[in-house]
Amino acid sequence: MKNLVRAMSISMILSLLFTCKRQNEVRIFVSWPGGEGLPHYTWKRGETKPTGIEPAFLERLLTIAELPYSYVANFDFSGEGDPRIEALTSGKADLCIRALSINEERKKSILFTNPYYFDGLSALVRTSDSLFTLSDLNGKKVYTLAFTSAHNWAKKNLNLSTLLTYEKFDTAFVKPEGLLLHHEIDAYVLDKSFLTEIAKNQPQLRVMERKFTEESIGIGVSKNRPDLVNKLNEAMEIMKETGEFDLYLNQLK
Repeated sequence: MKNLVRAMSISMILSLLFTCKRQNEVRIFVSWPGGEGLPHYTWKRGETKPTGIEPAFLERLLTIAELPYSYVANFDFSGEGDPRIEALTSGKADLCIRALSINEERKKSILFTNPYYFDGLSALVRTSDSLFTLSDLNGKKVYTLAFTSAHNWAKKNLNLSTLLTYEKFDTAFVKPEGLLLHHEIDAYVLDKSFLTEIAKNQPQLRVMERKFTEESIGIGVSKNRPDLVNKLNEAMEIMKETGEFDLYLNQLK
């Protein structure tokens, strides 16, 4: 009888420990399986989690902070707005790391850690075209992803351009660089780090040298988990002291 009671007690303790761990587990949204945004991340179909610079960086932060984590793979996006923001505001995720620019509009909905790197908007164009400055985009067909800060910036700053997004093209079937190569658009505006990665393997395409903006990129945090902000910021400081911080993020420059 004593052995039975002891066994039941151990089982209850293990169950409580498992439940506690699950309750403290940090849920991360990056993308869905099959999504890719190099050099930042990729999530190959059939794999249990994404890989790349940003997921690896965040995993290291959470390890330093001694926080268990899992990735959200089945987030049911409404189709309106920014899926990165909705994953946090809907309660489906606690953190999002996917080149999220820190701005006042987003701060109304979510929290941010300190910036972990800095980027800026630029334009991907055809190598053969004489497009080198912002004014050269006047009268041109410019593509932006509807949910990005690039889209809002373009609406304010490219009044003399023809702006295109999902209303005409669905990037699930045709990537923006494909639209460029087929002369459907003249420029694709996004963070320069993304565009530079695309141009690496496309000699017909190049990125404009200058950045149109300066963007601070941070980890998005659900307002339901404000405790994570300080924990991640502290872990970042530890990584800076050890030199790990630059080892990860120099790859994005």
